[in-house]
Amino acid sequence: MKRIVSLAAASVAGLLLSLSASAGGFIIKAGISNSNMDLNRDVATVISDVFSESTFKNFTNFNVGVGYRTNSWNGFKLQPELLYNVRGTRIDNITNWKMSYLELPVNVQWGIDLILLRPFLQVAPFIGYDFQNVTSDTTTGNTLGERNVTTGANRFEYGLSVGGGLDLLDRIQLSVTYNWNFGAVANLEAYKDQIEGISRLNARCLQISMAYMF
Repeated sequence: MKRIVSLAAASVAGLLLSLSASAGGFIIKAGISNSNMDLNRDVATVISDVFSESTFKNFTNFNVGVGYRTNSWNGFKLQPELLYNVRGTRIDNITNWKMSYLELPVNVQWGIDLILLRPFLQVAPFIGYDFQNVTSDTTTGNTLGERNVTTGANRFEYGLSVGGGLDLLDRIQLSVTYNWNFGAVANLEAYKDQIEGISRLNARCLQISMAYMF
């Protein structure tokens, strides 16, 4: 009898956990963003003439934001978010080109509920607005106005991210995504004579985040 009661209790607990895993709610999240510019050789040469440097490296900063996760439907969930995401590039360890975006991704997730965890894949179209775009000295933090090529930077962005993650106990979410900005980070029309057929500068970003779900 005790074995039957224990088995029934375990079954009920498993059912409750499974139902809980399908629930929706609000989330808060934060993580790191590792970004780079999509520069071909000719573009890099022209911009390096402006900066008097030639080495472009990945730039690591952070992302933080809030969102909402819907209930599960045949394994699918929607998770729209509002994120503050700092991206850019580092030029020869001397100069940071930093862009601060307010982004709105809409994550479409598909996963499998395994009671205590839920692995998932996701894809997300996103739009964003860059409200701070500066170059600065990495040692002093001072803005480098006289060497600033961001005057031609575009404020609006749009693109797509793909990735996946893991929901733990329906409270913690770990995710990794790779983002492509389909728009132009900067307009290079001023250099069109030197760069044949190139008029824009794109960016990519790898994001690793952790979220708490209410």
